[in-house]
Amino acid sequence: MKSGIPVAIIGKPNAGKSTLLNALLNEERAIVSEIPGTTRDTIEDTIVIEGYTFRFIDTAGLRASTDTIESIGIERTYEKIEQASIILYLCDVSEVNRENIDEIFQEFKTYINDVDKNFIFVANKIDELDSIPPHLKDMLEQDAVFISAKRKENIHLLASTLVSKVKDKNISNEIIVSNTRHYDALRKSLDSLLEVEHGFKNDIPTDLISIDIRQALHHLGTITGQITTDEVLGNIFGKFCIGK
Repeated sequence: MKSGIPVAIIGKPNAGKSTLLNALLNEERAIVSEIPGTTRDTIEDTIVIEGYTFRFIDTAGLRASTDTIESIGIERTYEKIEQASIILYLCDVSEVNRENIDEIFQEFKTYINDVDKNFIFVANKIDELDSIPPHLKDMLEQDAVFISAKRKENIHLLASTLVSKVKDKNISNEIIVSNTRHYDALRKSLDSLLEVEHGFKNDIPTDLISIDIRQALHHLGTITGQITTDEVLGNIFGKFCIGK
């Protein structure tokens, strides 16, 4: 959540991956060239869309290559696919056919069926079309998002699709407790409050209930700083560099 939801932009060489990254970031972040294999390493940058931070990863084009450097870049592409929460498969809309689509979905079948990932099919270069593509129906069946990265057309639709995928996963802006000591204190505080609730339901004397209330306050106090124990001080001095 802190570093951004990882989104891998993948596809064959010259599909427009670097152009899409630049369009999403609204700056010339990646080098764009007509020469296949220009991107040989991953390029990453973040952008906030509707309150969600996305970390976009431009990758090397997927193809068989005898070039040592490009091959390393392709290996890294698959590593980023493994790490990504969302995969954007970008293709040239004019080159797509039924066979291509079947190959793509067969190759990435594992990721498509992975409940922890989202696979988005993106048809790029709609600005270069002279007529309706013959396999439009097949692409629509795969919920393809049609864009022109070069002209920044329908980039907002792609952004909306990304946000909807995140919302479907119920990722919210609620506070995330990442500190073990805080988590432990909150759990103990909750346990004490549940005892308080149990006490009221069973008509336990209030002086006994107040013990649990004090316990809950004590545990919360270790987080807010009102209660300072030797253990807490030890953690602070052990994990942080405190000057004289």
